[in-house]
Amino acid sequence: MKRYVLLLTGLLATACVDPPTAARAAAAESTDPLALTFEQLAEQARGVGDVARVEGFTFAALAARAGITPSILNVRIGTVNEAYEAFVSTVDFNLGAQVASRVPAHRTLTAWRRGTDGVTRILSLTTPSDSAPVLSPLSLSPVGPAAAPFAGASALYQETTRITSLGTNTASAPVTDEFWMAQTGFVKVREASSGAACPVDPLKLGMTGVACRQARFTVRFDVAMQRLSARPYTFAATAVTRRVSLNAEQAVTGFKLVLACATPTSSRGCG
Repeated sequence: MKRYVLLLTGLLATACVDPPTAARAAAAESTDPLALTFEQLAEQARGVGDVARVEGFTFAALAARAGITPSILNVRIGTVNEAYEAFVSTVDFNLGAQVASRVPAHRTLTAWRRGTDGVTRILSLTTPSDSAPVLSPLSLSPVGPAAAPFAGASALYQETTRITSLGTNTASAPVTDEFWMAQTGFVKVREASSGAACPVDPLKLGMTGVACRQARFTVRFDVAMQRLSARPYTFAATAVTRRVSLNAEQAVTGFKLVLACATPTSSRGCG
């Protein structure tokens, strides 16, 4: 993926009123197309109460601003193999005390593919452990506890022309959002190694309470999805399914965050 480099030197030279960290944060918040895309997706998920996707896309935006380079993930959708860009996020909390409202620990695989047809395709898969079976959304309630969506694995596939920050949409493309949710299958996201600090220190972007380290993960999934008529858990009347899978385990880059707050933002961390 072509990465976008934040040009902060000029901003720092002309920032007479705001402190350097504020200038950096403003630049990061407004100019990183990938981070802006994930923020739009997080807001979209928040509007329908999809807690798992709010978490995943928020942390994906943090990763984009931290300079994480995605991997190529070869995904099989139905009978077609497609190359996606992807990374994994995993999060730990350093809160000093138990926070009852905090969702359980989990890992999220975020993958995306931007088409010349103006359609962006997004996969978001979560698991609470190295490997877990999919928890059918039909067993959940949108008004249930925040921890409920993380009791098992979950997967959402989206096709959209509404997400515009990547600049891939075309004037002729119809305005569309199509969602598919997994009802059965499994998701595996296992940490293989971790070590170096993330390429961009979150503190240098005006984020506080965020520590970031790079990691590598082994992933595989095989899920059967059904189209949604409304999010988060209302399925279309027709029982058309779509299988989304990996033919074999694949290595994916990612990151581990340690957060000093329960509800960070994607541009300021715990600040």
